[in-house]
Amino acid sequence: MILLDTSVLSRTLRRRKPGPDEHALTTFLNGLLASDAPVGLPGIVVQEILSGIRDEGWFTELEARLLTSFPIFPATTAEHIAAARLCNRCLSHGLTISPIDCLIAAVAIGGSHELFTLDDDFRGIAKHAPLKLLAYK
Repeated sequence: MILLDTSVLSRTLRRRKPGPDEHALTTFLNGLLASDAPVGLPGIVVQEILSGIRDEGWFTELEARLLTSFPIFPATTAEHIAAARLCNRCLSHGLTISPIDCLIAAVAIGGSHELFTLDDDFRGIAKHAPLKLLAYK
């Protein structure tokens, strides 16, 4: 399973004026979704994507699209604990990573999933944990 990070969805769904980078990313993502590769979302990514949307109509439409298009992987208690350990491990190596990013990584690691992200913080996490990242660019 490939899990999508907030950075990927944010750049493909929420940009009002997409540029060439967003068009290339959207093309890549559409190809991934059209392939046989299974794609899902960590539950916290759903929360992050929907947070800040002030228009209730767009919120409802996007919520429905996310929930009907992807399997959702809520974090387990064990993954919350693993995320805290991961944050601590990264801190001990001089990396300050947000607890949410550590939780996304823990969900991916816990399920042996690959993570599709544009956020460089996950490359830092992958140096100190068995996080598998989808190659893009």
